[in-house]
Amino acid sequence: MSNTLLMQLFALSLYTLFMGFTFCDGFKLHILRKLLWFSVFAAISIYVIKTKNEFNLSLILPIPTLLAILLCAYEKIRSKGKTS
Repeated sequence: MSNTLLMQLFALSLYTLFMGFTFCDGFKLHILRKLLWFSVFAAISIYVIKTKNEFNLSLILPIPTLLAILLCAYEKIRSKGKTS
């Protein structure tokens, strides 16, 4: 059981590293939007572990991934408007 939990935590850590830092920094996301993303991610992760007693990745990953894509698309549109 704890080995499974450790593997799930490792997968979430890698996801956070790649999505949070690489993807969001690649789009030069404003710090408040990054904090919003990390807060949503943490809230969902905490909720899932409290209700399911495991990090169920299929419940955790869809919402933060969609939120990151939407925030980065918004940032790209916003920055395109500033350069025009």
